[in-house]
Amino acid sequence: MANFTTDGKLCIEREIEIQSTDAQFEDLITRFDVIETCKWIKDNNFFTVCLQFPDELLGVSAKIYEEIKKRIDIDLYILGDTSYASCCVDSVAAMHVKGNAVVHYGHTCFSKTNIPVLTVLPKKELDIEATMKVVKDNFNSDDDKKLCLFYDADYEHCGDMITKYWFQNYPQNYVAYIELEENPNRFFGRVVRNKDGEQFTVEVLQDCICVNVGSRGQTLFNYTVSIAAKEWYLLDPDKYKVERLEETMWFKRRRFLVEKCKDAQVVGILVCKLAGDQTKDIISRMKRLCKVNGKKSYIVSVGKPNVAKLANFPEIDIYVMIACPENELYLTSTKDFYRPIVYPYELEVALNSNREPYFTTHVTDYDDLLPGRRHYCDINHVKETTDVSLITGKIRETKVDTNEGSSMDLAEKQNWALESIGQNLQDRSWKGLEQKLGESEVKQAEEGRKGIPLQYSNETK
Repeated sequence: MANFTTDGKLCIEREIEIQSTDAQFEDLITRFDVIETCKWIKDNNFFTVCLQFPDELLGVSAKIYEEIKKRIDIDLYILGDTSYASCCVDSVAAMHVKGNAVVHYGHTCFSKTNIPVLTVLPKKELDIEATMKVVKDNFNSDDDKKLCLFYDADYEHCGDMITKYWFQNYPQNYVAYIELEENPNRFFGRVVRNKDGEQFTVEVLQDCICVNVGSRGQTLFNYTVSIAAKEWYLLDPDKYKVERLEETMWFKRRRFLVEKCKDAQVVGILVCKLAGDQTKDIISRMKRLCKVNGKKSYIVSVGKPNVAKLANFPEIDIYVMIACPENELYLTSTKDFYRPIVYPYELEVALNSNREPYFTTHVTDYDDLLPGRRHYCDINHVKETTDVSLITGKIRETKVDTNEGSSMDLAEKQNWALESIGQNLQDRSWKGLEQKLGESEVKQAEEGRKGIPLQYSNETK
């Protein structure tokens, strides 16, 4: 059963890193915004609130619970061990206890939710003067070369001081501020502004050199592949080291997977995100893309995916993963899996001829592919076509499923379906037990084993 669902003992045996309550900030009330949290709950008249913690903060969860409970008399619940990723708000778990709101602690992906959320970001110490000196020593700005500063969400608590130093040295440039509220110019939870507070769309960064103060991770990776800046640099405030970022090899791999999407006949829609309106919409869009291109699609939901779970579906040629853009599978290698795993955007590029086939930037947040968003594109209803696969060299046919046509058309489609099934069986390394009719020796019935698989009667204890 563990091959289909997450093995329960993993939750018990897993070793997690617990942060000490004394680390970095001795005052928990300040570090975790207890006073601000209580005010937010009172102002909005919430009476059942969930406190969601990542694994590394579970050690302080009870203390924070007590501090809030001292100040306001409401029902509080602690949420931990989220189904997919702790950066996402676990609205499903909150609904189980009829929660009115969620207070989310730790790293966040700034994804949309259908429940009121207060985000309490991590607080990490930063030597602002020393960090800005490194920036000034490495980057010069003029009218022909614009700069934009990014900084990790861990430093949002000192964001005002960071931007003050930045604009003192680079008054004509930009800062990508963290934006928790919905905003038409918002991307990855950020909005670009200048010194006067004027907002700009993300396209303004095409002419900019972007500098991120922080550490490597999925968040920075999403910036570098999704935002078409002139150059990307990482400034590590712990080492005071500047490093240029390039993802050329990663893009080559993704373009190869686009071609694999075109070859695939059966697509698995791998759901790795908590339910929500956007999740339902992108699943429907992926199913529609497959249908108009004559491909079969199946929804697969197995919790946190691993090699053993997905190996149970050998008929599926490729998986498109519906997940938070911060999902660790996007950054880590998926070569151990028997079938490739792609982004929704890559399936769009492969199956929607309205998309630019050669992409130099990526769309890691599937929400941007939906109607009304930045990268939305109508689905082109293709006709039956034939071309050659660049990977296998075989003829590749696009059989479009339509309800109209003659009886002869229907017969041809049935024959094509039978051919596809036969090809799948032929490509298998194991095709089932051999019958060998008439070759096996006839024997009388014998008494079999007794008991249950855990302990048969003929087995020693």
